[in-house]
Amino acid sequence: MKLNLLIADAQTRLDQARRELKSAVLDFDVSDDKLMEMRAAARRVYDELGALDRKKLKRGFLGFLKF
Repeated sequence: MKLNLLIADAQTRLDQARRELKSAVLDFDVSDDKLMEMRAAARRVYDELGALDRKKLKRGFLGFLKF
């Protein structure tokens, strides 16, 4: 159950990072360096979410083996 909470938290953070990035792209006062930092942060959250999803899939598929 804890894994589901981690996935939900990561999804929320990814959604927030995407909203902020979309907003920043339209705001010409945001520097290119800041945009790159925001993009990298969103990518890290995306990768984290992917790893959690894979972990859940593995746990679900091989859950009967009790790893």
